[in-house]
Amino acid sequence: MWADIRYALRQLRNSPGFTITAVLTLAIGIGVNTAVFSFMDALVLHPLAVPDLDRVVTLTEQQDRGEPAQVAFANYEDWKRDSRSFDDLAVRAYGSMNMSGAGDAAHADSSIVSPNFFALLHVNPWLGRGFRDDEAQPGRDAVTILSYSFWQRQFGGDPNIVGRRVELDSQAYTIIGVMPRSLEYPAVADIFLPMATTPLQRNDRVARSYSVLGRLRPGVSDHAAQLEMQGIASQLARRYPATNLGWGVTVTPLLKDLNGPLTSMYFRLIMGATIFVLLIVCANVANLQFARGLGRRNEIAVRTALGARRWILLRQLLVESVLLGLAGAAGGLLLAHFGLRLDLAFMPERVARYIAGWGTISLNWRALVLSMLLAVAAGIVSGIAPALESLRVNLVEQLKAGGRSSTGTGQTHRLRNLFAVAQIAFAVALVIGAALMAKGMHATLHMADIYRPEQILTFNVHLPSERFTTGEKQIRWFGDSLSRIRALPGVKSANITTSLPYGNEGTWVDDFRIENRSVTPGQFQGAARLTVSSEFLNAMGVPIVSGRGFNDSDGPTATPVAIVSRKFADQYFPGSSPLGHRIRMGVTRQSNDPWVTIVGVAGDVHYDWTNESAQRAVYLNAAQSPLDDAKYVVVADGDPLALAPSVRQALATLDNTLPLDAMQTYKGYLHEALTGLIYAASMLVVDAAVALLLAAIGIFGVMANLVGERRREIGLRLTLGARREDVAHMFLRRAGLLTAIGIAAGVLMAAGIARIAANLLFGVRPGDPIVFVTTAVAIAGIALLASWLPARVAAAIEPIEALREE
Repeated sequence: MWADIRYALRQLRNSPGFTITAVLTLAIGIGVNTAVFSFMDALVLHPLAVPDLDRVVTLTEQQDRGEPAQVAFANYEDWKRDSRSFDDLAVRAYGSMNMSGAGDAAHADSSIVSPNFFALLHVNPWLGRGFRDDEAQPGRDAVTILSYSFWQRQFGGDPNIVGRRVELDSQAYTIIGVMPRSLEYPAVADIFLPMATTPLQRNDRVARSYSVLGRLRPGVSDHAAQLEMQGIASQLARRYPATNLGWGVTVTPLLKDLNGPLTSMYFRLIMGATIFVLLIVCANVANLQFARGLGRRNEIAVRTALGARRWILLRQLLVESVLLGLAGAAGGLLLAHFGLRLDLAFMPERVARYIAGWGTISLNWRALVLSMLLAVAAGIVSGIAPALESLRVNLVEQLKAGGRSSTGTGQTHRLRNLFAVAQIAFAVALVIGAALMAKGMHATLHMADIYRPEQILTFNVHLPSERFTTGEKQIRWFGDSLSRIRALPGVKSANITTSLPYGNEGTWVDDFRIENRSVTPGQFQGAARLTVSSEFLNAMGVPIVSGRGFNDSDGPTATPVAIVSRKFADQYFPGSSPLGHRIRMGVTRQSNDPWVTIVGVAGDVHYDWTNESAQRAVYLNAAQSPLDDAKYVVVADGDPLALAPSVRQALATLDNTLPLDAMQTYKGYLHEALTGLIYAASMLVVDAAVALLLAAIGIFGVMANLVGERRREIGLRLTLGARREDVAHMFLRRAGLLTAIGIAAGVLMAAGIARIAANLLFGVRPGDPIVFVTTAVAIAGIALLASWLPARVAAAIEPIEALREE
């Protein structure tokens, strides 16, 4: 084997043009696959450095066939006591706080967790310690643990942070630890607080506002745990029918919960596309090997005549191919490293912090192993057919031919044509898939254009409950702040809302009841609940199709009113008007929300870009429904970012301790919301561009080699009177036939990819004729253009020179 390796190295050194071309081609295919796998490994397969992650599950409650909901605390307590499938159960809740005492005031998303939360995950703080059981008591819970990214961002990675005191919502807390970088979970968490529950909270079965994690016992499957929890849910439904009737439990692996419904589909699509690229690379290198094999037939014949056995020659040729693959892998790792650095640099920090595993993306040992496997596989796949064909030598005829030029056999030509067709087919499928994704992405990015996002400034404000203790104080703050912003030069309007159209934050789907209308027991009747200021719908251009909008008379002491969406009206008041009817939100959670009178019906608005249909929506007036957290929507006459300093100054005069979080244009907000989609589409476009380039190179190589092999025939044709344009047309016809077959096969493959793309983006039509026809015509043009130069060379051959070479 060592002798084979040394001989292969000499052969590759003696053919620098072939070696460099093959290595660079393989480097592209292996590098793209390694980079994509590194992303998939960090974000989909191993997003958290949690031991035995496959045994960690989430538990949610679900009413009949409705969407999974969070958990009531009393139910969690019963689960923990009665279940036998879990080593432990832990609970957490989301919070939003303002931090001061650490530089500028900053908004901090908090995760309020039970003391056993980190122990369940088998993860210890990187600095300091975790929570003690005695800190999960009211009055003794003034301690906090920082996430790694928040520690870096807010405190500059201060190693002496443990023991430092900060203020959260105007209350003093002591920092006791920092979590490791490898545990960005929950991804939204900046800080962790101990869950100090009161007896009232522990006995509450109505407020479903908690998330539950569990670690399965060894040998227990999530299916077995699901069956046990369903039994426990049935017992609780019989014991507490008022709150638990119709509610079940869903057990979901944490990994699946982290990935969500789209992430793994995106990466599988991209990984499939990069495998296509690698197959095109292998076909390209195989054609290079075929061409090189023709020049080595004399060598093979001599070695065979001297007694070399065929399997030894085959092994030696495959060693050369594998060495090419390994060299390509080395170059591929460099390309992958560069690509990863580029992708990491372009990801907005505000988006990256919400992606579990983003901070751990690297060329780790799993990526290196994959790269080596791809190198060996690519070497064998691209080399086996040319190697076998090189051994098909007629010993006597080849030795007679001596140094004269050789031509390939019919089998060689068929294989090379097959590889050329495969390259074109894969390129067509990839380009069509990428074009559909890019078209869908462009449409999605511009769905909100009707709201003029480039003219809107948006930011968030959170009001701490310790200072804004009543609804009156909250209403007064938002009213005063909007008045000050509206008075600024360059401001056309200013409003607040709880959700923006086409965002990725979702809406609060709350249950409701219609007055004097019964509901089937256990049935969930819900709608998106949005609280907005009086002019929000008008400022966003949402029409009032019947009734009226909010006005200044709808104040805190006036009759509570609501506006519903057209879809809400059509579903719950078919054939009649909802105006004048009263509804009440949050009935099953026993909220104190009042009955509100429907005074208007608004046009439908999409608040979720992943859902083709608009949600049923109920709009409440912010002057009547207090908020502690809201998004500001400031419409500017000119550049909205130019208003940012004056807006900050105006609100600082009201309260300089409240941070204005995520201040940006609405267009920038939408771009961040769709960053994952943009990355997926960009990766597909890169794959398609590489595939198209390699396919063009492949068809050029096939035709150039064919011209080289048929020089004597071309010379004879020209000597016997053939016109030069006839010779050129002969080769172009061959290229056209190969291209047509490849495009036909590629279109068939693209039909399957188009259906996948349509499932990922509702703006994609799987049978889009414009994309299919344009792609087919463009690739046909590129392939024929790549064939034109070899055809022109063939037509320019001098007959005397061609015959003299023989």
